[in-house]
Amino acid sequence: MSNADKTTIRLRAYSDQARDVVVQSNLTEEQEKSLELVKKKTQLEEEKRKSLEQLKIIEQLRESLKYEQAKTEEIAKKAAELEVKLNAQAELEAKVKELSEVLEKISGIAASGKAP
Repeated sequence: MSNADKTTIRLRAYSDQARDVVVQSNLTEEQEKSLELVKKKTQLEEEKRKSLEQLKIIEQLRESLKYEQAKTEEIAKKAAELEVKLNAQAELEAKVKELSEVLEKISGIAASGKAP
């Protein structure tokens, strides 16, 4: 192996914050203001993008709510119709029971008339 392969080169690495501090310390006041404006504009654009996404989600939820409300209304209407039918059936069953009792009495009277 040559000496070049064994040589270690050490480089000083700065974090992003440290580099920003070094860069910002060399800026003039006007440049700092411009940089700050660019950062704020970027933040505003990001907030606008997020707001638009949330607005789309809200619209989707509104449409979903309208659909669910219509569906619930339809189910309630069908339930009311079924209840009316159930009540009518109950009335018919009561009428059948009543008529069965009357028929039983008539049959009893007819049977007693034939029995002499």
